[in-house]
This record gives sequence, C-alpha cells and structure tokens, in this order.
Amino acid sequence: MSVKDILEKRRSVRHYDPNYNISSEMLTALIESASKSPNGNNIQATRYLVVDDPYLRDLLLPIAFNQQQVTEASVLIVVLGDYQAFEKENIIQIHEEGFQEGFFDASLRDYLADAAINYYANKSKEDLALELTRDASLASMSLLLLVNETGLETITMSGYDSKQLKSVLNISERYLDIMLIAIGKGVKDGHKTVRHDVEKVIYRNKI
Repeated sequence: MSVKDILEKRRSVRHYDPNYNISSEMLTALIESASKSPNGNNIQATRYLVVDDPYLRDLLLPIAFNQQQVTEASVLIVVLGDYQAFEKENIIQIHEEGFQEGFFDASLRDYLADAAINYYANKSKEDLALELTRDASLASMSLLLLVNETGLETITMSGYDSKQLKSVLNISERYLDIMLIAIGKGVKDGHKTVRHDVEKVIYRNKI
C-alpha cells in the first residue's frame, strides 16, 4: 500500500479489540523505523514511553477524559521530547558516532556539531519546546503510517491533563509530553472527516 493510499484511507479509530496483542518485537521494529524521521541537527530528542501496565492504564483513563482507547488499545505510547538532547555532550557524541561510521570527515563532524551547539545555545525554554514538538510530531506521523501499513489502526491524543499524566507516570521536567498514541486492532471504523479543498490551503509567495 502506498503512502498516498494510507493517508486516503486512515481514520482516527477509538474502538479496539482489548484482547489483541502486539508483540514487543513488532513494536520495537516500528519505533526503530519511525526514529529515522527528520529531526533538527540529528539530535534525536524523541522518546517513546510504552505504557503496558494495566493498573497504570486504568489510572490514565480519567486523566485522558475517559477515552476508552487508553485502556482498550493494544499499545499506548506517551511521545516525549527530551530536553537533554540539546546538551553539548549529546550533540558531540552523535556527530562523533557519525564520523566513526565514515559518514563524514573530521572537518565536517566538527562543523556540524559546532553549528548545532551554537544554534541551540541562546534559545529560550519555549523555543526548545517548539523544537521538541516539531521533531516528535514528525516521528509520530511516521509511526502512524508504519502502523497503518501493517493493517492496524491508530489515534493520536492531546486530550489529557498533562500535569496529572506526568505525576502518575513519574515523568520529570527533563521531558516535554507531546501526545499519546494508541495502537491496536480496530473493531469499529473511525468516522470520515471533511478536509478543506486544496486550493484553500495553498498560498504562493504571500498570504
């Protein structure tokens, strides 16, 4: 199935078979592929917190406004952005690994690392949060497409109490919570949605 076909057919599914299991190996492979998504300066800041403890899922249900997919989907993932990815040590290490793999020479390694370090150096917390949100959203879309390619269904969720979620899951301020993703075998199709005509969303040169 082509990417175009997946985008045309996919729906946000809210009803899942609670008895359907997705293997850890399959989930790991999907996340590994999604991690190849574009990200700023290759700092790789997106993290995936897989919540598979039924007790925790039950606690999250009211925090996510009783959206049943929180407990019924095979997989629930909290997509996070890691603020520590902006630190100099991480940036240097990643570019050193690229150099060791032979992807670029020492001169380009140093240039890329220095450029990334300087780029983030004076950004505010709000600026960095935007960077994390952008990168994690790209990775999340990749994950959705990969999952839908297997024939499974997905939904993204921003409807939850962030403070309570981080408290229940013991997520420190090192991480920015971006969204929840539920994955599983749908038992009821998601409803169709209307999209703007393409000419309504395209602008050329000025708005």
